[in-house]
Amino acid sequence: MREVKSPYLVDWAITPKCNLSCQHCRGFPEGEVSTERARGLIAEIAELGPDWVIVEGGEPLLREDIFELLGLMRDRRLTVHLITNGMLVNPQIISALKQLGVKVMVSIDGATRATYEAIRDGASFAQVVRSARSYAKAGLLEAINFTLLRTNYTEIPGLLELAARIGVERVTIIGLKPCRDFREKLLTPEEYGEAIRLTCQAAQKTGVEFFFDEPFFWSVVKEWGLMAQMPAAGTGILVSSTSACIFGEYIFVETDGGVKPCSFSPMSVGNVNEKSLVRIWEEMLSSPLLNQIKDPKTRTGYCLSCPYLEECKGCRSRTFALTGDWFAADAVCPLIHKNSAVREGIK
Repeated sequence: MREVKSPYLVDWAITPKCNLSCQHCRGFPEGEVSTERARGLIAEIAELGPDWVIVEGGEPLLREDIFELLGLMRDRRLTVHLITNGMLVNPQIISALKQLGVKVMVSIDGATRATYEAIRDGASFAQVVRSARSYAKAGLLEAINFTLLRTNYTEIPGLLELAARIGVERVTIIGLKPCRDFREKLLTPEEYGEAIRLTCQAAQKTGVEFFFDEPFFWSVVKEWGLMAQMPAAGTGILVSSTSACIFGEYIFVETDGGVKPCSFSPMSVGNVNEKSLVRIWEEMLSSPLLNQIKDPKTRTGYCLSCPYLEECKGCRSRTFALTGDWFAADAVCPLIHKNSAVREGIK
């Protein structure tokens, strides 16, 4: 398990501006960190030394000074991944991002036009596929991001087939976190189990590398004997050192400068307009509450008796949204069927 000395990553929602209205959007506070403060913030991020920096939004390419800020990140030798909805690509943007050494993640939440455009109001499926292909051709496409919803998880095989045709390095499958109408869109434990099975089978068939961004992924794979369905070593599965929940082990900077221990957490730990990010991180490291939440031994219910507790921990922000308890069991874990009382505890 990783010892936290510097944050694993810094995730910066750099602007609330967006050209789409997506079903799973968590929403953003108004305002942006000013250009002047952003310059200083980039220096502070470099001082902290995260493994990488995520730049997202909103739609980050809508921020007027985005290329200046990305240039400063390059000058500070930060490894940057930009998440875009793919609606704004053109040769000039591709050229600029390539010169800046930025890798791109394009969000595609469906393998069909009907599903994708229903989830992302205002988007064009044809356009996002063209964008992904353009980024891939330029050597910039790091991943396709796919957020799991009850309306799209059965399209995982089709999404991996699409990724193979596009030529992307990997697909990142992201579990739904708190957003509007969250409970209606969230997969059940049984549906999560099916999503994991579909992903493993599709990866084996297509050879597409994937990262399933859920703490319980490896627990389910081991418990259900799915290792035999995994692709051969080096031909599909991305083994990540961050399989466990990283709540409090990274920094999320909100559009207005607010800082959180997780991008989906209601908990605020400061604001970069009031103090340095370095100081905020130091305070996070010494916070009794954050250290309790990060400690898997503080879990209650089913998680406490689970043999995979240390390597999973359960998603803390989603658990809090569902139960009002930072320490409760992760109620959507597919292994939760062993303890139905946990599921009944969801408010």
